[in-house]
Amino acid sequence: MMQAQDGGIGRWLFTKEALEHAQEAAHERAAQVLRERRMLVPKPLSLQQGSQLVIFYAQKLLELCKLCSAPSEVNWTSLVFFKRFYAVSSPMEFDPLTMMYTCVHVACKIEELREITLDKVLEVSGFAEDAAMKTKVTDLELQLLENLGFKLLVEPKPSGALRFLAEELRASTTSTVKGFPGSSENLQELLSKAETMVYDLCISSNAVLLYPASIIFAAAWGTALDEGLGHNNKGAVPSSSVIAMLLQTLKEADKDSVSKMWKEVLHAMKHIHCKADLDKVAMQELAKTATKCQRAFGIIHEERKERHEAHRKERKRRRQDMKVPLSGSIEELKRKAQALQAHDEDVEDFVIHGPRDDMEED
Repeated sequence: MMQAQDGGIGRWLFTKEALEHAQEAAHERAAQVLRERRMLVPKPLSLQQGSQLVIFYAQKLLELCKLCSAPSEVNWTSLVFFKRFYAVSSPMEFDPLTMMYTCVHVACKIEELREITLDKVLEVSGFAEDAAMKTKVTDLELQLLENLGFKLLVEPKPSGALRFLAEELRASTTSTVKGFPGSSENLQELLSKAETMVYDLCISSNAVLLYPASIIFAAAWGTALDEGLGHNNKGAVPSSSVIAMLLQTLKEADKDSVSKMWKEVLHAMKHIHCKADLDKVAMQELAKTATKCQRAFGIIHEERKERHEAHRKERKRRRQDMKVPLSGSIEELKRKAQALQAHDEDVEDFVIHGPRDDMEED
């Protein structure tokens, strides 16, 4: 299902066909469970509706990170976790609102940001007094880790990667970008614009699941340069210098595929439309339908938890039953050994006894 196209640890990349298959399979599994259990729910969400709901809460995830004053590393890691989770799971089964909190919570742990605790995340978003919400978030933590395959290292990060690209372009002898780098203020403005483009694209689409992060970051940097600096005297756009610099580092066999991905991402980057497509009222209606489905799955998950606990207690009971006779046997052996030792102390010489007469009579 997953195809690693960019190396590294924990990299989740799909072909377009494989991603569609994974999402359809997750949607169908959820719908099938609801049909089999004959749960009293309305018509399940369509695959497209589920995708829209995920995009809506991906936007909210970044807003939550901002409320927490989370650094860019946490923003990116939590967004990637969120997107990967719903590549193989359905929002009908797992609430995107709760999963949003879980992703931020786990991302803070992975990025070793100890000062942003789950209590703080819940507090800044108005859930400080909601004990049930805290329980839901922590209960989903293991589910998130399992669905991610415990692949939790997310590299590279947008901020560092974009700054590296800027430094490489500045040092490149083949660069023909007019007016670059300009002042430090202009440079920082371009970097900030490029990072915003990265998040807008990855929120509104599945780009982070389809393309290596390095391609996404380079396309965002090229687009920011195009929009911020314009054409040079020869009519070339600045992004052409970025892709030229990128291709210099590759083997000939990889250049065609990278060029193709670059064009696709660059086109998508210049046609970002996530915020315009999502109507808040429509999303609230979808969320209500999803909540009814999630309640049905809540019953199923609770039943699974109860069965798991019952099996755990049964296994524990069986282990205890096995220990009792073993313990009794050991104690019996100890008593016999002590009796033999006491008998030997009373006997001065080594004697071989013959059969007793009373045994012969028996």
